[in-house]
This record gives sequence, C-alpha cells and structure tokens, in this order.
Amino acid sequence: MKNILLVAAENSAETYAVQVLQAFAARGERVHFWGIGGDRLAANGFENLVHNRSLSVVGIVEVAAHLFRIRRVLNLVFRQALTRRADAALLIDYPDFNLRLARRLHRAGIPVYYYISPTVWAWRYGRIRQIRRWVRRLFVIFPFEVPIYEKEKVTFTYTGHPLLAEVRVSEPREDFRRGHGVAAGDILLALLPGSREAEVRLLLPEILGAVRLLRREFPLKVFLQRAQNIHPDLLAAAAADPDILILDQEQGFDLLNATDAVITTCGTSNLEAALLGVPFVAVYRINRLTYLLGRRLVKIGLYSIVNILAGRQVAAELIQKECRAERIYEETKKIFDDPRLREDMREEFRRIKASLQQQEKPAASICRQIRADLEGSQQKTSQR
Repeated sequence: MKNILLVAAENSAETYAVQVLQAFAARGERVHFWGIGGDRLAANGFENLVHNRSLSVVGIVEVAAHLFRIRRVLNLVFRQALTRRADAALLIDYPDFNLRLARRLHRAGIPVYYYISPTVWAWRYGRIRQIRRWVRRLFVIFPFEVPIYEKEKVTFTYTGHPLLAEVRVSEPREDFRRGHGVAAGDILLALLPGSREAEVRLLLPEILGAVRLLRREFPLKVFLQRAQNIHPDLLAAAAADPDILILDQEQGFDLLNATDAVITTCGTSNLEAALLGVPFVAVYRINRLTYLLGRRLVKIGLYSIVNILAGRQVAAELIQKECRAERIYEETKKIFDDPRLREDMREEFRRIKASLQQQEKPAASICRQIRADLEGSQQKTSQR
C-alpha cells in the first residue's frame, strides 16, 4: 500500500483533496493518505494528523502572529513523513507553509507534487525557482499559467480547474426558491462572507450594512452561506436578523444557482458564482499593515480571479477602504437595476467556463500522473 502525505490546509484545498482521494479510490488504488485536512477528508478515509482549522490564517501580519504554532506543525508533519517513510507528498496551495515543507521533503528524498500553483503571476515571481528545485511535478489549473511554466522549464501538468467537477446543482432554481419562501417578485441575494475567521470578522459588518440599505429599495430575500469551518457564533449578527436565513456550505451550489446576485469575499467563491452564471460583487478587507506590506509586492491591478481570467473588471471589486456598506450597496444596486450589466457578466462567465474545461477531470489526471511517476521510480530502483 502506498503511503502519501497530503496537505490541505484551507477550505478550498480540502474540497480539491477530496476529489483526489475519490479518484484514487475509483481506480482501485490502495493508498493511505494522511497529513493536514478536515472533516470532509476524514469522511473519505483520510488520517488527520493535524486539523486544518488550526492553520486557517490569512495575511502577512496574521501569519507572523501564529508563526511558532505554524512552525511546530511543519516540524511535526516533516518528522512523521520520515518516520512513516512517505512514498510521496501532495501539497495543495498554501505556499508559505507548503514550499518550506517541500524543500525539506525534497532534501529527504521524498517526491513532492504540488497542486494549485502559487500566484507567481501576481506576486513573488521568484518562487518559481523554488518550485523548479523542490517539486517533482506541479499541477496548474489556469490556462494563463501554462506559458509561464513552459518558459521557466518547470515540470508541470495543466489539469483545468477542479471546480468544474465540483459545481453541481441538486435542486432546480425554481424549486429551491419556492421551497425557501421566495415569492415571484422577490429578489434573492446571497451573502458569502468567507471561510476564514478574520475574513468574516472584517467583512460581515459591512455586508450587513449594505443589506440594510438595499432593503429600503428592493423586496429582498437574504440568504447567508456559512463555510464549514466557520463557527456559528461568528455569524451572530446575521443570525439575530430574522429576515436572514443561514444555510450550510452543503447547500451552497443550490443557493447560488437560485440567487439573483451575490456579495462575496474575493476567492474561490467568485469562480463558483461565475461557473453558475450569477452576477456578483467581490469584497475584501484585511489587516491594514498586511495590506500595505502586500500591496508593494503585487504586480497586477485586479483581485478577483474571475476578473483576472477575463483580463478586465467584469465584477466590481471593493478592496480595503472601498469595502464599506455604502459602496457595496451601490455596486449591488447596479446589478439589480441594469439588465445589460447582468448579461455582460453572464456572457463573460460563459467564456471563462469554456476556457477552464479539459477532457479529463483534474483529480483523475493527478491520480494517473502520480501513479505513473511512482511506478516508474519503483522500476528504476528494482533495476539497480
């Protein structure tokens, strides 16, 4: 049985990791995956050495404040990789942690596979040298990454985006709306305040302020999606509003499919909305010092991955000082008022979706490639 270390330290990474485990199982592969994950991975046979909620930190300043704990986890995982004689490691996103771990694993002779490339196209381009040196194969998900890694002579596979396989609707739009009391004349607004505690604390008050302003003009039904690793107590302000219905993450795609517009943190949720053709406003705010430090390093002027894929601002981005209730209200109101704006968004979303599609599902491609590499290495070893 193969023994593979897997690191899925964030909510979206865990989603993609579950796909990989299921792809290995579908092929009948006998593999024991262990490492850093969450409850969904555990439900698929994963051994959680460290739960990922303990690493859900965003931002330079915030990471620095938790540096001792993060280093302790890194040391633990590396020691276990040696003790268990890991056949390989699959590291997903989370580059500040995973690239440090990759260096140590590579030096110990453990093959490293990296899924979801660090955003070298946005900042810290020099990480490409680290990837080339320490990672056996990189799995990239965006088409614009391909020429970058070809130019830099990095061993990689373009898989397409894993969300295409994940975004599935189980309840038709009208059935969902009727079942949740949305009348024919109502506007359904979805709120996605984030999957990290810091995001929710900073964004939710401004989002709720925008909702109060919108209610003065529109017959709203407001639904808030709670990410799996967000404790209900963090949503107390929303829960106190009797006209806001809080749904768990498992209902998220049905909610997005049924909604008329979304107010969402910048991140994976932007692409989820786009794949389902839903107009959205992207909001983001982090610690001010973190923003000032990071802004000097960022090489692009767009924040939402949907806008980056489009090459222009299709959806409004309200970042830092712009992320306040009045501005969120104004941009959401534009979506409600302007049919042409909504159709322009949907048309661009359709184009983006087509650009991300591949014949083979990303997880199946990863499973096949890792299996082939490990078998090839084993044959070379036996021939010596």
